[in-house]
Amino acid sequence: MASSHIASSSPSPIKNRRILAKALMDRHGYGGPDDCITSIRCNGREFHIEMSPFYICDSLDVEARYRKFIAAVKGEFVEDAEEDEQDVLEDFHEWLIVAFEPVFLELAPDVPPSFDPKKLATGEAHPLLSEYIFPEEYRCRLETENDKAFPVHVRDAESRFIHTPLNDIHLELARELRQCGVRFFDPFEVAVAFRKPRDALVEEPTRVLVELDGSGQKTLCFFKTFGLGGDITDELKAHLRVIRSTLASDARVVRLHGVVMVDGRIAGLLLTHIDHHGRQTSGPLFEDHLLHVPIALRQRWVNQIRETVEQLHDAGLVWGDAKAENIMIDTNDDAWLIDLGGSYTEGWVDKDKAGTKEGDLQGVAKIIEHLSNEEYEPYSETDSFKSD
Repeated sequence: MASSHIASSSPSPIKNRRILAKALMDRHGYGGPDDCITSIRCNGREFHIEMSPFYICDSLDVEARYRKFIAAVKGEFVEDAEEDEQDVLEDFHEWLIVAFEPVFLELAPDVPPSFDPKKLATGEAHPLLSEYIFPEEYRCRLETENDKAFPVHVRDAESRFIHTPLNDIHLELARELRQCGVRFFDPFEVAVAFRKPRDALVEEPTRVLVELDGSGQKTLCFFKTFGLGGDITDELKAHLRVIRSTLASDARVVRLHGVVMVDGRIAGLLLTHIDHHGRQTSGPLFEDHLLHVPIALRQRWVNQIRETVEQLHDAGLVWGDAKAENIMIDTNDDAWLIDLGGSYTEGWVDKDKAGTKEGDLQGVAKIIEHLSNEEYEPYSETDSFKSD
């Protein structure tokens, strides 16, 4: 059975002459246990590159590189002092992009008008979500001989990959959402709004604009996708409970504003957009910069988290997956709760308390402990941390 590894943690796209390329996803097991398809976006197009030990001939160096890569994709790579799993993935992706440069230059030599960074910057271009869900795409294969890579464009086969995973929704649940005012959108109705125009060529769209109320005004939303074959029923039911509840409209909890559908299946959810760009203290509660957050500001977040969880409980709701990773700090230094309806995360909430108020309180106590673990150390003048 095929499974996938999302490559979105790749630090930056590879720039080389006229191309800008980045790995999006690795899917292993499509043909055999050590086969893999890596999807790469280049100049607004997607290339699905098939790889298999079968196509690696008399290439000991490439075979060793590939074996490490496939182990990392499967989560079986044994890390050591010199490299970890992420290092292996990034190194292979960079090597693969360089190997396929001739194919990229042949098939994606220019930038489609709707992805042109210059036109995006001036407002002349407005890419739609549909252009990412149904991109111009090509099927390729990596072959090697004597440690030389031969990139192959498979011209006699049509690529039918849909990069954005689609998820089923029960008809009754869809009906209930509609009755509560949740709108369902076609991806052609949703505009993508990257903060940096150049990101349109290689990044996944999460920041989108959509007309929610028929007023002609577009609202900025966060576009959330899910894993292949994932069940999002619990999250949708959690949002439905929020809509039906007495929860105050100003409670700092992410809300559901719409659902993007493709052929009767869900491509993603349109959620409250939390602006966390450009501030040193904004973004998720990552430990790597918590050291630089003043104690008074951390206490502000503790108070806000407690207040919001109390508001949820008073409205008959539960958070669910209470953990530091599910707290987002906005540019006003306010703490928001995200990922309602999640199950639980080991180490934060006990299994027997999952989905209960008691579980929420247990998770909050550990979040407070998390915020209290580090002393305060101001940023130096040379520090350049920015939240993306």
